[in-house]
Amino acid sequence: MRRALLYCTFNGIANCTNGIGRQAQTLLGALSRRWDELTAITGLFTPYIAIPEPGPATWAYEPSRLAAAGTVVTARGGGIIPLRYDTRAEFWSPAVWRQLSEAAADAAIRLAACHDHVGVIAVDTPFAGTGNALLDRPAALDQGGVTVLLALYGTAHIHGHPGPDPARLAWERASLAAVGSGVHVADIGTFLTSHLTAAYGVREERFIPWRSSLDLTAPDLQPMSADQAEAVAEAFGVPRDRPIIATIGRTDPVKGIDLLIDALGPLRDRAHLVAIVVPFDGRDPLLDAYRRQINARRLSATLVPLFTRDLPRALAALPATRAVACPSRGETLANVPFEVALWARHGGPVVVGPDRDGFREQIDHGRTGILYDPGRPGALTAALTAALDLDPAARTRICDAAYLHASAASDIVPNLASTLLRILPDAGAPPRKIP
Repeated sequence: MRRALLYCTFNGIANCTNGIGRQAQTLLGALSRRWDELTAITGLFTPYIAIPEPGPATWAYEPSRLAAAGTVVTARGGGIIPLRYDTRAEFWSPAVWRQLSEAAADAAIRLAACHDHVGVIAVDTPFAGTGNALLDRPAALDQGGVTVLLALYGTAHIHGHPGPDPARLAWERASLAAVGSGVHVADIGTFLTSHLTAAYGVREERFIPWRSSLDLTAPDLQPMSADQAEAVAEAFGVPRDRPIIATIGRTDPVKGIDLLIDALGPLRDRAHLVAIVVPFDGRDPLLDAYRRQINARRLSATLVPLFTRDLPRALAALPATRAVACPSRGETLANVPFEVALWARHGGPVVVGPDRDGFREQIDHGRTGILYDPGRPGALTAALTAALDLDPAARTRICDAAYLHASAASDIVPNLASTLLRILPDAGAPPRKIP
């Protein structure tokens, strides 16, 4: 049976600026370095990746990254599929999402013409309408079977803004209404799955595991040597004369960088803040807002306004780094706690996060990190103080436990294999079709 995987994403292939991008990079690692290990479980399949047509409208566009991704999938017989959309329109709008979802459905139909079955993983809000788009033209699927997995990483309800955006909420509700035979929803993690069940009425039997994963063998997830870490920190201008509190996020109010800056005010004489804050584009006004806030709080701080893998790895290897803070206002399942656990596996900073949402399944308070009550004034400051006060032996115990937890639950090969075994039939099974 000729089987194809169509992975639809907007980040991580021609750019890489967020956690969804990191998931795409993790997938590429499995398709390249661990192909034999993966297909020994799943059987052979042909991988394709669909992305919004790359070009000037692509934020943080990296042609070299796109070329590298293309090399990986073409080596397995697949390819990169660019999806046309109105690049003059606002990307984060239902109009563009509808265009991308319909284009992804068209790509699936084309693949179904030359494969016995196509498994589609439609990543997050821009591709949430892929199931609906396929259901609108079932006759086109007569040549082959298609199974769709809607992989949402968040919803309008849980992004920490003053209220759900009505247009996004309507898009999500319509997209999830398509869930049925042939269209499934990804079980990303316990919190999000419970939320989709309670707030959107998705039935338990419609979920398929698609766990947030890491490639445990990836070079950029290995601990950095002390000498290299010192060199990287120096290159970014990070002082090492006082304890460091680090944070990693994008310029979105939901990431709570402003909350962390405020919380560090009382600790200005005890710690240096290193904030790696990735802007949506170079004109993002939040960067200047953070700079003004840092100055107003009189903090010692290094603000790094670009995506970097080297600096987080380096910070996790520096003895001066005591904590990596995740002050998010809402988060389904963050990459940072698991990545820090791998980088700091031999002892390093502990992760500090709010006692909400997906952090509760990532951090066991006092054992694998520190949780704080986000509704209690001063709680984040108190949690950071506790991290600063930990002795080296206590930090090492927490780092050891965090590493064991992350490595046991998040390896890409078994996680991806369990998903593919659900959305791609085995060689002897008849193809499943969307009715």
